[in-house]
Amino acid sequence: MKKITIIFLFALVIQSYGLIAQEKQKTFQQDDVFSVFVKKEKRKISDSLNALPVALYKPYLAVTPFIGYNPAYGMLVGIATSIGMFLGSPSNTTISSASIGLNLTTKNQILVTARTNVVTRESRFILRGDWRYLIFSQPTYGLGTGIKMHTNRGIIFNDGGETASFPPEAQPLNYNYIRLYETFFFKITKKVYFGIGYCLDDYTKIVDHKLNLDTISQTISSHYKYSTGHGFNPEKYTMSGLSLELLLDSRDNSIRPVKGFLANIGFRPNLTLLGSTKSSWMLNTEFRTYINVSKRRPDHLIGFWYLGQFTEKGKVPYLGLPAITWDMYNRAGRGYVQGSIRGVNFIYGETEYRFPISRYTGILGGVLFLNVTTASSDDNTHKLFESFDPATGAGLRIMFNRKTRSNLCIDAGFGADGTIGIFFNLNEAF
Repeated sequence: MKKITIIFLFALVIQSYGLIAQEKQKTFQQDDVFSVFVKKEKRKISDSLNALPVALYKPYLAVTPFIGYNPAYGMLVGIATSIGMFLGSPSNTTISSASIGLNLTTKNQILVTARTNVVTRESRFILRGDWRYLIFSQPTYGLGTGIKMHTNRGIIFNDGGETASFPPEAQPLNYNYIRLYETFFFKITKKVYFGIGYCLDDYTKIVDHKLNLDTISQTISSHYKYSTGHGFNPEKYTMSGLSLELLLDSRDNSIRPVKGFLANIGFRPNLTLLGSTKSSWMLNTEFRTYINVSKRRPDHLIGFWYLGQFTEKGKVPYLGLPAITWDMYNRAGRGYVQGSIRGVNFIYGETEYRFPISRYTGILGGVLFLNVTTASSDDNTHKLFESFDPATGAGLRIMFNRKTRSNLCIDAGFGADGTIGIFFNLNEAF
């Protein structure tokens, strides 16, 4: 891991030096794959990343198909669509976006997702939604960081599917999952919003493949031990609660920001009155910011991302605990399989260096990233900040639509204990 980190830092310095040295060369004009290879549009001097003509209420689409295979899923076929639209003047209205995904497998697994971030005229109101229906299979490794996983190499898709077979240490779970998150934000000041919403996580038909209670030498899985120890039915449980949030957002674009910051703090009281199996209080915090390296190329930058999720009071069911890559767009933790790192309390940090490869057209770009996660267990065997799971990697960016800044992301992530993944997604990680 130290060698990978050294390579990451060395590449960052070399790339920065080379690009900054080219600052005064030929004028940069933003292009995309569609305009160059399909419509063959002529670029204009005004076509920079910060000044592009857009039409109100016109949907701008980016579509990516997926295909893969593993013994757990069988053949996996999927498609992801990203939609961007301006509901007001770009001078005072942030772009609205929607991301819709569908993955199907030959073993009757279904992954349907829809995420929306609708911003009304003059950015007065924001309606943010995260809806999912999964007939799913996913491994778990217990709670906390510093647990050896030895995950095999594989391709990891944007909605949680992956083509690597489960390693011997994995504890595979099959379950049906419904997520319904919807929060309404209204503006308090220019960049400050207050939000109120509803959150539902419903887990049913849970099948624990490592659990064996029928022999003299029983095999007790982490999921079963936690569930029975905290009074949950290991076959089904529900989290249902309110969302109370304070949001500060000065980003110039929610799909691919090149400046500004986002800060979000949210309280989630899960209440038996609303259908929760048990009552609990959760605290979610997030911060993102972007530092430009180049004045001429705003897409040449360093970004920082922090996530903190904490169980403040009561008991949260095992699958409802904070876990890697269960953020809204499944983007945290490149280098690890979704759900492989889980804890009662959970902190994640990432830095990403983004640089242009196409010096004059902006079609191709690259990234180098480094992330780290720490999480705690319920029995204090793993404490927050006591151990860390790091990962690093690199990626390629292909601009699909210059007007919304939608791009195709292909990343190679390398985690601790030899975990390796190739990640395909639409739009930036953060």
